[in-house]
Amino acid sequence: MLENIIERIKTKEVIKTVIICLISSLFLAIAAQISIPLPGGVPMTLQTFSIALIGFTLTKNNGLKAILTYLFLGIIGLPVFASGNFGVATLFGLTGGFLIGFIPFVVFCGKAKNAKKVVSKIIISAVALASLHILGILQYSILSGRSIISAFALVSMPFLIKDSLSILLALLVSEKINLLKSEKRAE
Repeated sequence: MLENIIERIKTKEVIKTVIICLISSLFLAIAAQISIPLPGGVPMTLQTFSIALIGFTLTKNNGLKAILTYLFLGIIGLPVFASGNFGVATLFGLTGGFLIGFIPFVVFCGKAKNAKKVVSKIIISAVALASLHILGILQYSILSGRSIISAFALVSMPFLIKDSLSILLALLVSEKINLLKSEKRAE
């Protein structure tokens, strides 16, 4: 009997995790479609905000699972990437380094969530953003034949202020969401 109860609890947790990951992936896919094309080929989207919010509100594991689910959905052919793109070619194309960079980005945002001091949250968030941009710049540079400096100027620098503000907004929104979640648990 006790084994049946434990098994039901585990099953409910798995179902809950799957639902959270799918909803988070859908949220990210929608944010990716709100896109403004730019000359370098990297569109301006709401993905940075969405991923930061996912990282700041979910557990570290669920945040990572949500991003991996999103990438998987895009790889298998669903048009979830920016501007409706999809497939392995997108992941290994000019802008794919940013998609790969979503992984360390969400992990670092998850670490920032658990930091006690605001300064620590900001520093870890800056590292998160740097990891995202470094991977994007490197892949763009390698595939386009441009120098790192040229790639930075084209696909990173135009986004730094917007991405920093997106992370800050996600951090503020997540503080409210996490407060509501903790109040609900206390009831």
